[in-house]
Amino acid sequence: MGSEDFGLFGLSDHQIPALFLRIGATDPAKLADSQRTGALVPGLHSDLFAPVPSPTIRTGVIGMTAVVVDLMKH
Repeated sequence: MGSEDFGLFGLSDHQIPALFLRIGATDPAKLADSQRTGALVPGLHSDLFAPVPSPTIRTGVIGMTAVVVDLMKH
């Protein structure tokens, strides 16, 4: 979940870098229905929010791993 004060988590002199990684979690069928009908997809603060666990977690782990591997090259 995002935070409006995320930019304050790192130090202003960039000694502590920060990264905000967003991944999709919505069921593709629900997203297609939303695009077709115009109905909103439930967001993070909704009790109807229902991410698809396996691909969401897999995508997050792969994305974060790729970032760390890239940072370790430098």
